[in-house]
Amino acid sequence: MGDGDEYAAITRELSTFMRRATRMHDRRGDPPGHGLDRAAYLLLARLVTDGPSRPSALAAGLGVDLSVVSRQVAALETAGLVHRTVDPADRRASRIAVTGQGEELFEQKRAQFISLLQGLLADWTPEERVTFAGMLGRFNAAFAAFDEGK
Repeated sequence: MGDGDEYAAITRELSTFMRRATRMHDRRGDPPGHGLDRAAYLLLARLVTDGPSRPSALAAGLGVDLSVVSRQVAALETAGLVHRTVDPADRRASRIAVTGQGEELFEQKRAQFISLLQGLLADWTPEERVTFAGMLGRFNAAFAAFDEGK
């Protein structure tokens, strides 16, 4: 590769990945009554992983506007996947917590995705998978720092 060609190759591969990931998500079937869009699923995943959180912290962590989180929380609340609790640090504020049903749905979707990855990466060595995870984590950290203005 010539000088700078690797950036064109990375751009091409990222574009291909994003198109395929979007298509896969759109084709994936959700259980009846739980047609979660990607953004709502990411919010649910954040709550399962990090625990109850204020809407403003969720918005900051996901890199979206508070109004987006408010709409997603409302949809997840209506579906019975999250509920509001009082923030013990500031009783005027609320925290969003996942329900048992929300955690169960998240775990089901996560297991499905891990199964897919196991199939896709079946011919990779464990070392290659570890290297890929590390490089992808490093890339995501750089992207997050850029997004946060660092």
